[in-house]
Amino acid sequence: MADQPNEQAARFLGLDLAWKAKNPSGLAALDEAGHLLDLRTDLCEDDAILDWIARWRGSWGAIAIDMPTIVRNAMGQRPCERDLRRDFRAYDAGPYPANRSLEPFRNGGRAAELLTKLAELGVVHACDVAPSDPRTVAFEVFPHPALIRLFGLDRVLLYKNKYPRTWTSVLDAWAEYRRLLGTLERADPPLVLSANVPTMLDPAIKRKDYKQWDDALDGICCAYVASWVWHHGTRPPHVRVYGEMEHGHIVVPDRVALPA
Repeated sequence: MADQPNEQAARFLGLDLAWKAKNPSGLAALDEAGHLLDLRTDLCEDDAILDWIARWRGSWGAIAIDMPTIVRNAMGQRPCERDLRRDFRAYDAGPYPANRSLEPFRNGGRAAELLTKLAELGVVHACDVAPSDPRTVAFEVFPHPALIRLFGLDRVLLYKNKYPRTWTSVLDAWAEYRRLLGTLERADPPLVLSANVPTMLDPAIKRKDYKQWDDALDGICCAYVASWVWHHGTRPPHVRVYGEMEHGHIVVPDRVALPA
């Protein structure tokens, strides 16, 4: 992607954050017109991700993180996960439960540690966002329900490489995910993808190499949700916030992006 310096402008970042730093994350940056400025699927360590955020965050905007940012419960699920699962169970789009008994969240989790460091850069962790908020605000998101709502889907897209899904079905679902994101050029706000994001993947791609493309689309989706929330604010009918800042939250677009 273009090697473009930080500018005095709104920027929207999506972090499909790996739960462990040994694994790469999917990172995407959009400008206010929805152009994809940068896309990375090779960064692993926190310092590298923090450097990337510092470069691309702009002067104001939003950062959407696909990983639990607040985990205080010792066991079970967070209230926001329970409520979101209730609404999206029929779509097979419920989240995994996060709690302190799980190794990635023993100390609160990687996202919480990143947000502590981002606060030193002026990033505000909050799930109450005003339209065109003058801050840089970070919040938790989840791509599956976002896709359900933005595109009016009947069920989740099965693009994750999981047994017993066939390889062909996984690649077809990925292509549909990419196609749907491509329709957002006419949305408010828009998303304008680049030629670096193919419309389909080579069927000969190895499964081990597929993960980067899975992460890429999720990173772009998160960045678009960041843009959506910043443009519309966290108020009905555009956005629903499950939970709050005490026990955790998940911010979800709550209407289709384009008319039928």
